[in-house]
Amino acid sequence: MKTIEKLVVLVAEKDDQAAFNELFRHFFPGLFPFVFAIVKDRQRAEEIIHDVFLKLWENRKMLAAIENISSYIFIASKNGCMNFMRKKKLVFTDVIEDELTYTMATPESKLVSAENIRLIQEAIGSLPPKCLLVFRLVKEEQLKYSEVARLLNISVKTVETQMMIANKRIATALFEALPEYTSSMPSKARTGYR
Repeated sequence: MKTIEKLVVLVAEKDDQAAFNELFRHFFPGLFPFVFAIVKDRQRAEEIIHDVFLKLWENRKMLAAIENISSYIFIASKNGCMNFMRKKKLVFTDVIEDELTYTMATPESKLVSAENIRLIQEAIGSLPPKCLLVFRLVKEEQLKYSEVARLLNISVKTVETQMMIANKRIATALFEALPEYTSSMPSKARTGYR
């Protein structure tokens, strides 16, 4: 069996699916009891672990930047559990909100929303690799700045700086793409991103 570091390099640099499967097989036996202890549901535990590994595969080019892959996977799994538990408590509220949204949404508003989401995704995708990794860990994995700093072996100040850069770049891209929204913002808010 190859070392975890070698597997990570093969996945990140060569898109090696066999190495990725080996990573999954290595971590699953330890992850499953951990996740199951939190969510108390076998199927949900498996889904959470699969979601974590799906995100790893989708973001595989950034894997080499992660100092401790084991810690990263366990933290991502813990956050997946916390998201599931939060959603589980909000199911009833979400159903009501979905029904209200459905009745209020028009085809035009759905098109605008889809276009805005595409613009946001493009802006995020255009971030420099390190900045993108920090942004995704904070926003998608919902890690605290201190957790990201520890995970990537960087300072909390560096995480803050990278998040500031990401937010400014995303906002600038959106302001340029959606000038109609810029005019309705207070000038003080606009000038911070130009």
